[in-house]
Amino acid sequence: MSLAIYFVVAGQPHGKGRPRASTRGGFVRLYTDLLTRNYEELVARQSKAAMGDIEVLTTPVAVRINAYFLVPISWTKKKRKQAIEGEIVPGKPDLDNIAKSILDGIQNTIISDDRNVIKLTVEKRYAFQPRVEVCVYEVLP
Repeated sequence: MSLAIYFVVAGQPHGKGRPRASTRGGFVRLYTDLLTRNYEELVARQSKAAMGDIEVLTTPVAVRINAYFLVPISWTKKKRKQAIEGEIVPGKPDLDNIAKSILDGIQNTIISDDRNVIKLTVEKRYAFQPRVEVCVYEVLP
């Protein structure tokens, strides 16, 4: 049987922000914006708690990410119902940016390197409780 690690990051899902650039001493320096950095640290804390005493995985893994966005309260009752039923789906952030922020957050807490991810499933939907549910499965040969 393979190992599975599951955890939830409460709150609105956040995608990986674009790299920022600044110059110092004539050199260009790239950095991650504060909002993205804080979100990745939150993901890291939640994933570390889910790991408990388990060592960081160095084996191939599959990752499933379900991102649930808050249904806007300004929407009509009909539109809110459509959103919960999946007839209306969230736009931004893009799926790949959500995955990047989660994978960067679990690196060195659940997985040793995101190169070990051999299968990735990402979905986004509306819900009344915004959150990201993450499950990491060890893939055995």
